[in-house]
Amino acid sequence: MNKNQDNFRVSVVIAHYNAGNYIRKALDSLARQTMPQTDFEVILVDDKSTKSLDVILAYQEKINNLKIIREEQNHGYPSIPRNHGIDQASGTFVMLMDQDDHLADNTLERFASFAGDDSDVIIGKYAQGKYYNGTQVPFKAGKNIKDASMLTDHILNSLAPHKMYRRAMLNNYGVRFYDSDYIPIEEDQVFNIKAYSVARKISVLADQDYYFWNQRADLGNLGKSPTYTYNAPWKYLNILSAVFTIIEASPVWDQHEQSLLKAMYIGRLFHSYGTLLAILKIQQNDEKREQLIVELREIIDKYLEENDIWHVCQQSQWLVIGIKAGMNYDALQNFKKSIDKNAESVQELE
Repeated sequence: MNKNQDNFRVSVVIAHYNAGNYIRKALDSLARQTMPQTDFEVILVDDKSTKSLDVILAYQEKINNLKIIREEQNHGYPSIPRNHGIDQASGTFVMLMDQDDHLADNTLERFASFAGDDSDVIIGKYAQGKYYNGTQVPFKAGKNIKDASMLTDHILNSLAPHKMYRRAMLNNYGVRFYDSDYIPIEEDQVFNIKAYSVARKISVLADQDYYFWNQRADLGNLGKSPTYTYNAPWKYLNILSAVFTIIEASPVWDQHEQSLLKAMYIGRLFHSYGTLLAILKIQQNDEKREQLIVELREIIDKYLEENDIWHVCQQSQWLVIGIKAGMNYDALQNFKKSIDKNAESVQELE
């Protein structure tokens, strides 16, 4: 049997856990899609919820091809449920949604149509809202881009999983989420870097709001488990090692692009979810802090050339320089204070 045989245009995959009524918005938006219901399937993978699935089961009368997969054990993260959903998909494209979010009525039709036969990843504009905390940078110009550049179109700013992917690409290159035992945080970043690294074309749709991110006020979204934090060095190190390995293995990016993307990514990582200094601060003790710094230094020395460092964004560049120069945690803190003091002096002179 051909693993890439298409029975639908789109397979929508949703990882689910105890969403209750919160999932109604997602399923209502899928029931309203302008794409004919015969053209798409919805695969909901339940991570062994402890609550009833009655809310979801009621939608089997509203959504023609609604399939429910129940995990035998709870994983605590969306990674494995999403993988199982992708494995069971039979659409030309796979659309990943979170259980709490919803789509514009024309999202599936518009994404699949814009992708055509050659786009492998389609990124749609997020609607800004009260609990939305994602980036708008790739969409600010309001311009649709058929073949977006990783270097100039701000694609690295969009690493959340709420996108449409060509299923043949996911299967042919083994693009799946890492097990949470290896990468329990930022799993979507590693998944998307892998997808970008093998995609023929990455497309951006910015002409309207397509994806509505409804982060719950109770912060109860799937994936936000108590261990979803950088409280151990290996969590941070595994992400960076995985991403750099993926970038260097890309059949699409040449060596120059790989160098720039590594610099761009480490700059992003060092300045997201709190700066690296904040991540160092929450480590269990001084030994763990120094372990993280030492192993980051090894990764930087292995993967970044001297000239690459100058392509790291300014907010993070000093951290890369300081770590490479052999600074420990206290020295990095003092380095930051001296940089801030110099910046203040320059402002006073201006």
